[in-house]
Amino acid sequence: MNDEIKEAKLIALAMTMPKHDDFMAEEYRKNPEYARLRVQDEFQEYIETNDIRYLLSTLHKVAEAKGWMALSSETGLSRSNLCAALSGETDPNIGMVMKILKALGIQVTTNILPFDSDKRCTLAESITEEVIYG
Repeated sequence: MNDEIKEAKLIALAMTMPKHDDFMAEEYRKNPEYARLRVQDEFQEYIETNDIRYLLSTLHKVAEAKGWMALSSETGLSRSNLCAALSGETDPNIGMVMKILKALGIQVTTNILPFDSDKRCTLAESITEEVIYG
């Protein structure tokens, strides 16, 4: 078999295989608990890295699995706003993300760190020095 035929067969095979996003959406549809755990993991990653791309990508796949209209109904957000925010066309605000997480059954809690007066004074002093002395 020549190389052109092999390449054509590989391309044809690749076109029949599900894309990764479609595959993951189907997995999330089959197993909603797995979807929730993936979102939870990505949210934790976002907190640690301040990089929201992976969380949004996972939420996008979960929204496809759940159904955009169902998610829209549960969050009170329009389908177009959900699609734009989760595809990266617009930046979602924290309220929107929290509504989506709640609709998926994920509760976010916070911990308040102990107050460190030494660090606060140091910060205040450095800001004051910056303003006064330029």
